[in-house]
Amino acid sequence: MRTTNTPLHRRIAQPMKRSLAVLALVMALAACQGPGTEAQTANVPAAAPETAAEVPATPTTSQEAAVTTADAADDAQPAPLDESYSKASLRPEYAKCIKATEGVTPEIQACQDEEYAWQEKRLETLWRKIADGPDSVEKDKLADEQAAYLEDTDNNCTWNPDEDGQGQMLDAQSCRINRYANRADALQALTSK
Repeated sequence: MRTTNTPLHRRIAQPMKRSLAVLALVMALAACQGPGTEAQTANVPAAAPETAAEVPATPTTSQEAAVTTADAADDAQPAPLDESYSKASLRPEYAKCIKATEGVTPEIQACQDEEYAWQEKRLETLWRKIADGPDSVEKDKLADEQAAYLEDTDNNCTWNPDEDGQGQMLDAQSCRINRYANRADALQALTSK
């Protein structure tokens, strides 16, 4: 199983994630600020957030507005992931393999590794068909989408072997399998037109 969550990867990615979270918080707070003074905005009640991903209400005093970078990163909630991370149409062989494991982790992992290899090869084959085609603006756009999709998969389908257990390892691999299968399905639809 491929793990992109190495110590070096975490050391590079963690400050970037915090910076992005702080930037998003600052932009959201700035957007909430009207042209009025602090006294005018202090009496406005905050609307209840509709989702956990929304930014909290604007602070009413300058002391409350003083937030450190670490505090903002700790409070930031990631956007919920779509179903492409948790659901996919997988091969019947995979379902049979998982059923036969009777919940034994190494056997589940073996089934996942086999399905992942199959879906990865399928995705690479479909992408190669597109990449080998004639150059076009659409092909360039697809290449950008493909890169972003794989980067999102790498960022969201990981586990930390130093901190996470077997369940998280299996969840990360399942996430990766689902993402590859869903992307392969999308590319299959494009190439079969």
